[in-house]
Amino acid sequence: MKVYPALIAFLACTFVYGETSATDSQKLQSLLEPINSLSASFTQSIYDSGGYELDSSEGLFKVASPAKVFWHVTAPLEQQVISDGHTLWIYDPDLDQVVINKVDNRINTTPAVLFSGNLESLEASYEVEQKSFSIDAPSFLLTPRENGSLFATIELQFATFNPSAIIITDTLGQSTAIILDDLLLNPLLEAEIFIFSIPSGVDVINNVQ
Repeated sequence: MKVYPALIAFLACTFVYGETSATDSQKLQSLLEPINSLSASFTQSIYDSGGYELDSSEGLFKVASPAKVFWHVTAPLEQQVISDGHTLWIYDPDLDQVVINKVDNRINTTPAVLFSGNLESLEASYEVEQKSFSIDAPSFLLTPRENGSLFATIELQFATFNPSAIIITDTLGQSTAIILDDLLLNPLLEAEIFIFSIPSGVDVINNVQ
C-alpha cells in the first residue's frame, strides 16, 4: 500500500467561504499563528474503519511559508513528496518514477500549510470545533466545508502548546494518524530543501507541460 494518500488529501481541499465558530477558530489560530516553519520526524499509521492497522511508515516532514512542503518517507519504502509552492513532485524509487504536478490554490487550505503560518483561509475552508479542552494539550476537529472533499475530518492535536499529531479520516472511515517527534518550530529552512532534483534515468510524468 502506498503511503502518500494522506499527503494527497492535504492537497485536495478546495476553498469555500462561510462562517465558523469564532471562539474555537480563534483558539486554533492563536496556536498556529506563531509558526512560520516546522521540522519534525513522523510516524504514520493507516487504520481501517474498525481500527485495524493496515500500514505504517516513518520519515521526515518539513514545511515553510508559502506552501512549501517536504515529506520524505524513509521506511519501509522510500518516497518523497516535495513542493516549492509552485510545483509538486511525487517520487517513488520502487517504481523508478517521478510525477510532476502544478500547485494551485487548493494547497493553501491544507494542514501542512496551516503549520506554515498561512491562516487566511482557515475559517473559509473549515468548520472548527475544539475537541479536547486540556490547558496545554488541546485538540481541534476540522471539517472541510466542501462536500466533495477526499476526507471527512482532520484532527490537530497539540502537546505543551506545540503540534503533536494529525489524524485524517476519509469518507469511508479509514484514518491516517501522523505522529510528530523531534519537533523544531521556526527553523531556518533553505529553499533548496523544497526543490526536487530528478535522478537520471527515472520515468517522468509531467502534468505541468
